Amino acid sequence: MMNFFSKFKGVIAVLIAVVIAFFVYSYFFTGTPQPVLSSTAPADSNAAVDQDLITLLLTLKNIKLDGTIFSDPVFQSLQDFGKDLVQEPVGRTNPFAPLGTISAASQAGAASSAGAPSIGATK
Repeated sequence: MMNFFSKFKGVIAVLIAVVIAFFVYSYFFTGTPQPVLSSTAPADSNAAVDQDLITLLLTLKNIKLDGTIFSDPVFQSLQDFGKDLVQEPVGRTNPFAPLGTISAASQAGAASSAGAPSIGATK
């Protein structure tokens, strides 16, 4: 009997460690399951939120905007540093297709937009 325990001492130690790990995990990381859908707020809280929203909307309705800022010299001295977007050339319809399988329409579209000769064209 003693020979049996000494032969499988490592396996028994691993099994004991797995059992202890299972109990530790189940004790610390699992709790009472929460329902997937639950309503913890009473029905009256929705009415309060609705009333707050109506009050906010009525406050926003009374706001008057003053356009004198647009005639202010400081506003008029502002500069626009925006850039115009340039139309980029359009390439092949399927960029992953092998070069020999390009359609004629795709070649013509790519050549006209990029200003380059068609693929396979000779000079």
